[in-house]
Amino acid sequence: MRKMNGFIVLSRFLKVVLACLALLAALALPRAMAGTEVKDSSLQGVACPASGSCPYCSEKDWTLELGSGVSWSNVRSGQPNQPYTVVPVSLTASLKLDDVSLDHFAWGILRGYSEFYFRGDYEQIVHGPENHYEGIMVGPRYNFVQPGWVIIPYAEGGVGLGFADSNPQAGGLGQDFNFTFEAGAGAKYNICDDFYVRLGVEYQHVSNAGLSEPTNPNHPIDELGPKLSFGYSF
Repeated sequence: MRKMNGFIVLSRFLKVVLACLALLAALALPRAMAGTEVKDSSLQGVACPASGSCPYCSEKDWTLELGSGVSWSNVRSGQPNQPYTVVPVSLTASLKLDDVSLDHFAWGILRGYSEFYFRGDYEQIVHGPENHYEGIMVGPRYNFVQPGWVIIPYAEGGVGLGFADSNPQAGGLGQDFNFTFEAGAGAKYNICDDFYVRLGVEYQHVSNAGLSEPTNPNHPIDELGPKLSFGYSF
């Protein structure tokens, strides 16, 4: 019954995901149809290079992306944690904080720009004591950009909070309310000046910071896995 309730929640969330995809399509359609409004006609039909090397692309400060993947837990040893298989779905909005800089610092290796992201997560727990986790997360992201690059490596980290249908009796989380932090890295590829894909690997920690003890032991989730995202810049 608990797993069935989890799938009902997942189906409802997928409806929200489809609505978000429809929103992305609606945002992109006017720009795709208005080819004469592009500031530089030479950019039409040309893949957008890395941010900072394309003036038209660098004007866009916001991105909206939808991502999913799979994670496995527990990746830490030394405590009686349960094995998990998790399917995360996330909707992320990111704000560009600065322009490309550090051209001459450390031989230009760190050249790039920074963002701040706001993310909503839903995680379907396919295997584990719980069924699902929902939360929010915020944090910085740094994008490494070199002239002419169309693949942009990045590194990010974030903190947040969320809720799960905890199951301490089965060795799961000690309570429903939990804190979380993540660290991730990967690369972004600009398909064109509007759309991009992002592929990365993410580590996420979920626990209640000992708030449930001593009544219920705190058994955190430490998950690691790949994630693929599709995004829109505006």
